[in-house]
Amino acid sequence: MSSEHVTTMRYILFCLLSLSFNRNLAFVLDKQNPYSQFRKWNVGLNGTLELEFKTDQPNGLLLYTDDGGTYDFFELKLVNGALRLRYNLGGGAQIITVGNNLNDGHWHKVQVARRDEHTTLTVDGATLTKTSRGKEFVFGKFNTNSDVFVGGIPPSYNSKLTTLALPSVIFEPKFRGSVRNLVYSDLPGQPPRRQELRHSRDLKSSRNSNASGDACERRDPCQHGGVCISTDDGPICECRDGDYEGAFCERDKAPSEATFRGAEFLSYDLTQTGGEPIVSTQDAISLYFKTRQPNGLLFYTGHEADYLNLAVRDGGVSLTMGLGNGKQEMHIKPAKTRFDDHQWHKLTVHRRIQEITPFTSFCRVSAVVDDVYSDHSHVAGSFTMLASSRAHVGGSLNARALPGARVHTNFIGCLKKVEFSADTLRLNLIDLARTGSKLITVTGRLEYACTATDSADPVTFTTRDAHLILPKWEAVKTGTISFKFRTNEPNGLVLFNMGAKPPRADLFAVEILNGYIYVHIDLGSGGVRVRASRRRVDDSHWHDFLLRRSGRDGRVTVDGANAEFKTPGESNQLELDGPLFVGGLGSEYSASRTPPALWTAALRQGFVGCIRDLVLNGKPQDLTAFARQQDSASVRPACHVLMKQCVSSPCQHGGSCSEGWNRPLCDCSMTNYGGPTCGREAPTIFLNGSQHLTAALGPEHITQTEELLLRFRTSRAGLLLRTASEHSADRIELAVAAGRVRASVRLGDREKNLLAGTNVADDNWHTVRFSRRASNLKLQVDGAQAVRAETILGKASTLEISTLHLGGLFHPEEEIQMTSTLPNFVGYLQKFVFNGIRYIDMAKTLGVGSNDETNNIYDTSNLIFTGKFVKPDSLDVYKSVTFKSKHTYVGLPLLKAYANTYLDFYFRTTEMDGLLFYNGGKKQDFIAIELVNGHIHCVFNLGDGVVTMKDKLKNFLNDNRWHAVSVRRPTPKIHTLQVDDDLEMHTTSSNLMLELDSVLYVGGVPKDMYTALPVGVLSRQGFEGCMSSLDLPGESPSLMEDAVVPSSSLGSGCEGPTKCTHNACANKGVCVQQWNTYVCDCDLTSFTGPTCYDESIAYEFGPGKGTITYTFPTDSVADTETDKVALGFVTSKADAVLLRIESSNTQDYMQMEIIRGNLFMVYNVGGGDHPLGDETARVDDGAYHVARFTRNGSRASLQLDNYAVIIRHPQGGQQSTIFNGMSTVTVGGGAGGARTFSGVLAGLVLDGVRVLDLAAAADPAVSVRGDARRAHTPLDRDINRMQQTPPSGYGGPGVLDELVYSGAGSGCRDDDEDACVLPDAGSGDDLITPVYVPSTRRPPSRLHKGDTSGKLMKPCDDEDCIEGSGSNIDEITEPEHPMTTSGASSTHSMTSPTVIIVSTEHVDKSLEGSTDGSTGASETTKSSTDGHTLPDHDNMHAGTVDSATTPERRTTPTDDHSHTRTSYHFTPTLTGRHIPDEPTHTTEEDSNHIPEYEDKNEIEARTPTYETESEQDRIPGRVHPEYNGYDVTPKWYHPKTTDNRVVPPESEFFATIVGIVASVLIAIILIVIIVLKYIVFKFDPSYKVTEDKNYQQGASAALLGNQAHSSYQSGASSAPTGGAVRNLQPLPLNRNGTAPSAPLAPIPTQPVKRDGIKEWYV
Repeated sequence: MSSEHVTTMRYILFCLLSLSFNRNLAFVLDKQNPYSQFRKWNVGLNGTLELEFKTDQPNGLLLYTDDGGTYDFFELKLVNGALRLRYNLGGGAQIITVGNNLNDGHWHKVQVARRDEHTTLTVDGATLTKTSRGKEFVFGKFNTNSDVFVGGIPPSYNSKLTTLALPSVIFEPKFRGSVRNLVYSDLPGQPPRRQELRHSRDLKSSRNSNASGDACERRDPCQHGGVCISTDDGPICECRDGDYEGAFCERDKAPSEATFRGAEFLSYDLTQTGGEPIVSTQDAISLYFKTRQPNGLLFYTGHEADYLNLAVRDGGVSLTMGLGNGKQEMHIKPAKTRFDDHQWHKLTVHRRIQEITPFTSFCRVSAVVDDVYSDHSHVAGSFTMLASSRAHVGGSLNARALPGARVHTNFIGCLKKVEFSADTLRLNLIDLARTGSKLITVTGRLEYACTATDSADPVTFTTRDAHLILPKWEAVKTGTISFKFRTNEPNGLVLFNMGAKPPRADLFAVEILNGYIYVHIDLGSGGVRVRASRRRVDDSHWHDFLLRRSGRDGRVTVDGANAEFKTPGESNQLELDGPLFVGGLGSEYSASRTPPALWTAALRQGFVGCIRDLVLNGKPQDLTAFARQQDSASVRPACHVLMKQCVSSPCQHGGSCSEGWNRPLCDCSMTNYGGPTCGREAPTIFLNGSQHLTAALGPEHITQTEELLLRFRTSRAGLLLRTASEHSADRIELAVAAGRVRASVRLGDREKNLLAGTNVADDNWHTVRFSRRASNLKLQVDGAQAVRAETILGKASTLEISTLHLGGLFHPEEEIQMTSTLPNFVGYLQKFVFNGIRYIDMAKTLGVGSNDETNNIYDTSNLIFTGKFVKPDSLDVYKSVTFKSKHTYVGLPLLKAYANTYLDFYFRTTEMDGLLFYNGGKKQDFIAIELVNGHIHCVFNLGDGVVTMKDKLKNFLNDNRWHAVSVRRPTPKIHTLQVDDDLEMHTTSSNLMLELDSVLYVGGVPKDMYTALPVGVLSRQGFEGCMSSLDLPGESPSLMEDAVVPSSSLGSGCEGPTKCTHNACANKGVCVQQWNTYVCDCDLTSFTGPTCYDESIAYEFGPGKGTITYTFPTDSVADTETDKVALGFVTSKADAVLLRIESSNTQDYMQMEIIRGNLFMVYNVGGGDHPLGDETARVDDGAYHVARFTRNGSRASLQLDNYAVIIRHPQGGQQSTIFNGMSTVTVGGGAGGARTFSGVLAGLVLDGVRVLDLAAAADPAVSVRGDARRAHTPLDRDINRMQQTPPSGYGGPGVLDELVYSGAGSGCRDDDEDACVLPDAGSGDDLITPVYVPSTRRPPSRLHKGDTSGKLMKPCDDEDCIEGSGSNIDEITEPEHPMTTSGASSTHSMTSPTVIIVSTEHVDKSLEGSTDGSTGASETTKSSTDGHTLPDHDNMHAGTVDSATTPERRTTPTDDHSHTRTSYHFTPTLTGRHIPDEPTHTTEEDSNHIPEYEDKNEIEARTPTYETESEQDRIPGRVHPEYNGYDVTPKWYHPKTTDNRVVPPESEFFATIVGIVASVLIAIILIVIIVLKYIVFKFDPSYKVTEDKNYQQGASAALLGNQAHSSYQSGASSAPTGGAVRNLQPLPLNRNGTAPSAPLAPIPTQPVKRDGIKEWYV
């Protein structure tokens, strides 16, 4: 060949390879703004466009082209994994959506085809067509049409949106993935052809995309959550977090916020540009707002008559919506919470459309503020999409004229991160306006920053302990301080700043005392107290305060009125070292550190009201910022005046109410109750004359004012209270003397006495109030007029106190009584309050005191109490509510627990677990109270680790009784939990504050929060039960009225538990008890609905091999230890697989199948195949059957309809219990589609997953293949008819063999059998319980005693061998074999059986008192008091065995007589023992529960015991005449070899002979084989077991011989995978169910009537 030819061939080969390569070339789009540009598409009237794509992103613009900006366009985009085509041919936009899960990383082929007004979208063969409206259907003009853009739109279109027919396309997310084979016609008159790139941006070919590896894998430079994208030029970063920008998302982005002052707003109007509106099936609006104004428009969007209007209205959030012909309005305004507090609030609104019918759709709308306060609603109407052609942010030219307007003013305040999302489209409107987008129109001079300052914002101090800590006031020589305040409470410390210079500390303080404002200043050389106001300032109005100081001179101005002052001494500098306290000092600040002249500090009276505009030396202080950082619960932003609080009469039990600042002040002093609203019984102590309470106040505790309250009950005179000092004789003494209350005050060398009250020693409760303000004294008893006195006492009227003695004087160390002229107090005391400290309450909180008779001394810190607390007779509950389910919860305002905790409540429940309270916090802080395993847990974290306190009560608390819970923090380091009388205390090493935020959840949290609860909180469900008497700091909120997050499932009052009844759930549904209701668990019924009565979704499987496959989602593939499977089915097929469940990574599987007309279940969880089979009834009868399978570890149970439950409990070896990697469920066929099912399947439930329901809903995880379709006609699910079975046909005409039992086996769940109504199905001879009884085969012969040769004896006659086969006699005739019988065991009974599961060690014991009978003699029946169970088979039907003693008898009368229902216990005893490999038992009990017995004595008391003579001789039990006449069939047991093979005795004999005569002549061996063959054929020929398979006869083989009923072998080690039964070959049967060559001995039958119940024995 010449060189020219070689060159030519090389060139041709190169061209072919290039052409082949280019045909498969794909381009990749993978940057933030990628796009590729192609020639124009000649759409015309009949144009087509094809392409292929693959991606792993669910959203992205795939293709766009239009007519140059007029009307017509085609847009292809991915929306949540589906491909959506939106187009307009001049008559309005149309939308076609095809496919799902197209972002699976595989190639998908797309075709868009036009045929005049018809447009078709095809994806992977799935096609959908729509018709355009109008008369002209030509797509624009070819000359002016745009190019075709794939993956995105060029950025140049941002500045020329008018040239786009669909302007919103520029904001669509870009497509990231690969595209190939783009084919369309690009010239008029030309056929479609493959297109080449005209222009591209950031493209790379898929042929070399992996040439250099993934750049992001080598180095990911992205910061702050940026997403790295690999390109040919290296990695780039996509900054998905809107707060960062830059090449690597390294820079803080300019805040997307703006200030609106009423004249500014943003807007867009797509109708002005001629563009199409933004349409979607769901959209969302998200924004943050901050305002002081109660009203203002936030956001508006709409199209034509549809609209959505959001606004701030009356301090809440208002939403109005019109869609189609439906309208909806919502107003989120929580109780005691407003959003016009000049704090940032987040607002999110979601709308989603769901099509119900072709003409009606359903739109769900939800609005949430701060992720807590929410409202939900819906609108129905004739709409299909949500549309937005115009929008307004912050206002409009005429807010009143906007549709749905509820406010008439524009917004004033700050907005940030205003985002509007519509399906895949996402617009940040403020960012677009700031960057100059042509889409947004800006009206007014908008400032893109929030410039409104917070220093002028007010804060509200809600309790006396609420306060803020600011840096000290720098005013050494001069200084100014000003603020505004507002309150209606007469006393409170406003400002406090103190120095630390010894011996006197400098001081600056401002307080309100008796309605007037006072200023205290001490420069170290003497203090001055100035009354700064001429009029009272507790009038709820704003007042201005200004202080100017220069050296010793100062001037204070209140509301324009000036007061001059001059400090004494020579010092002219104010040296303040400590912080500036605003609003009070808090309970943690010691009163001993405050000067005596500052009365509100000594009395612990903080300021309650509003403060704003605090300015120190000309510098504004942002109090709201300090409040956010510190006690944000007690110090709230904004200042609002609420309605009068006493109008609702909140004070209980006679307490008097007065108006505080937005709170009621309940005076409970005249009652026996305490708490914020006098609802809780006050702690009461009893002193017997030798007991006392002593409190040490610390050294140098000097006061100028005291205020005390005490309530007592006594019948004699005695000392109530006395103060003492270690350094002086100063004292205050209260005593009962001469029937009156005497108050004695001694200061220095002067003393003053006051007397009040009359006849107070009358054994009734009396209240004493005493107060001193320097020289002014006041004493009041009960409600009588107070006794007042004014006298000069001591130097500066100060009192030194070191200890308080209540009830008597005792030395604090030696505990001896001190000198006193008065006897100690004998009687009851409560409500002892001294200068704001409740000492009796503190003693109870700290556990100080004794409740027993020993009166031990308890010493905790500075408190000693030797008396006894009096337990109240009962709990007085109030404001009780009922949490009706575990999903019910409400939210209250943030818990006030920054420095101390106060939370009391009562609860009552029957549930063991549930979350009671939860409040999250900043960083790691939180507090939770939960019920765990019947006990209370209090869990909290102050930032230094999780602490859990638990009650130690002996009894569980879910006893449906009221229980009291108190959580306290009495000191910064001590935390206590008291539940009823049990007190637990925890001491922390630090005194950190508990910084909480959000809301206080009560009764539970939202469902999605449980997985996010902190470590230490164990609850995964809410509380269900009653709660009452909730007390929080300063309030007793109502969960019904005061909840900021309400719940419609919360009931008022305590609605006691409604219990499940026996007939609450139909079709054997499980009744699940809840607090005041119950729900029905229908998973194991094949039915559905609230009471398991409704029919479930059903599928019909035809003869064409149909299957349904469910694939678990990747994140749902799990390893299960328990499984529940239930389904209903109708079939006439005798061999099929109903269901197969497989693992993704192991050989584990479960398979439910029909074999020979019987139902079987095989499961393998790693320990070999374990089969279960029900042979009591055939299921190929065309009737509706329900199968229920439950697995718990290696144990399992199977129940068909209402038949007995068959239980399997594998024994021996290491049993695997986990089904690993459950991944697929195949319905209607086995592995590879083998043995397919034909018929109807309904209500399939696997571990809560309703597979058929998912198939009907077209769930992407379910695939329906072949001849399977949904069955829409109701099934005949008559349970009564289902339980009837035809007679066996044995015995010829006129012979009946049905078995009829009591209601216990018929599905009746009533304890009273007479209450059950038997089904009416025609004849009175119909069966109640399904039992199929074919002809009884002849049992094999038994061995002689001591005969081990293997020779078989003649089988005994039925009447000779066992009772119950033909007569109702009391004497048992025994066959000749060595056996002692003392009872009976039923091997086949359909009554309510008792579950018996016994491990093998229970069989190893023999019974005392059992006797061996002599050979050939009939044995006497005896009772045994103890026994063990020897299961006879892997699938054994265990009947109910009643216990009693049976008298000895040898003969039985032949006349019929009835028997009483006396309970009997029978225990057959066999000599020797046998250890079964794997006992399996049967029960009628609920298959959900497979019991485990741990108490061997309990087992032995309930179960019969077997003892066998040898491993080769296993003999069944007998039926005693008193055993209710239940049918018992003789059954012969064959030994199991070590390799788990089932070998009949004939085979063992054969094997033995072969072993012995192996060396003998062939002729002798042939003779032996012929003899053996003759012996084998003498056995029942109605069935055959192939011995090379490991199967053995079923438990009911004797009854079901002609049906070839068989069970699996227990070991199942050699069973084939899949668990299918094979090689069970039936032989031809004659009319009587026997083989022609095997004559059947006559078996007489005799009916016996007993208590009106018909029984037949075969």
